[in-house]
Amino acid sequence: MRRHHLIEEAKAELDVAYEEVKRAEHDLMGLEFEYNERVKEMNGHADPDALAELLNEKENRQQALELEQLYELQRRSTQRFALVSACFGIVGSIKDPTMTVDLIERLLFQESELRRNRVAIQRHLRAFQKSLRAYMLEDSSPENDRTVRGSWTAVEETLRELGREI
Repeated sequence: MRRHHLIEEAKAELDVAYEEVKRAEHDLMGLEFEYNERVKEMNGHADPDALAELLNEKENRQQALELEQLYELQRRSTQRFALVSACFGIVGSIKDPTMTVDLIERLLFQESELRRNRVAIQRHLRAFQKSLRAYMLEDSSPENDRTVRGSWTAVEETLRELGREI
């Protein structure tokens, strides 16, 4: 059975991001519970400075969870997994290499990006399509796997050079 390591790694990256978000959200709920319990213990007799200090402590601890950064990591991981999966689906289901490259190009790149970089983009996409097709249909060897990874890395680097986060 052929294993698609690039997809597996993208999925594992997504799973890790999801678990980190879940952990941080759980910790956030714990902080809220702890804060509410500490306010209850004051039984309405706390001075405003003590309440402000308690609130400040809670907010600092919440910021330390870096939840917004984790959400962004999860978003990028989701996007990467979706794009890798879609590209694999296109290569696996479309026999015509020109149509395959065209579909992947439309999936990954905006028209304005293509106008300036079409030659390099198509070169990277053709290499990816060719290597993935060889891996899927001919030989799922470690060498072909490395070629798939290398060609996908070139595609991702092109996206990053264009200012895209993936």
